Amino acid sequence: MKRVVIEELLPDMVLAKAVTNANGLPILSAGTVFDSVMIERLKRMGLTSVYVEGDQEDTSGKSLTELEADLTHRFRRVAQDPAQQIILRMLRKHLQETHATIPVSEEPATE
Repeated sequence: MKRVVIEELLPDMVLAKAVTNANGLPILSAGTVFDSVMIERLKRMGLTSVYVEGDQEDTSGKSLTELEADLTHRFRRVAQDPAQQIILRMLRKHLQETHATIPVSEEPATE
């Protein structure tokens, strides 16, 4: 199971946890297969994310280069903010550690 923000929800994804309203009443039950109409309805309701079936580490088949490009794009508006750049570097390091095919070392090798 993985959490997906509504903007990244795609048709044919399968809901893993029921979606409820503010009163706790179910809106969608687990196992529901999303379609574009349903996704738009959830956006209009102001829902921010849902849990869908799949591995949390699943990146939808994107390469490390594509993931890093996505990350850079998301931080493009805060390029001059030192605190945000620290966060960006930490996230990039995490991506490299979890998705690189060659282990990433913190220090350059010395002889």
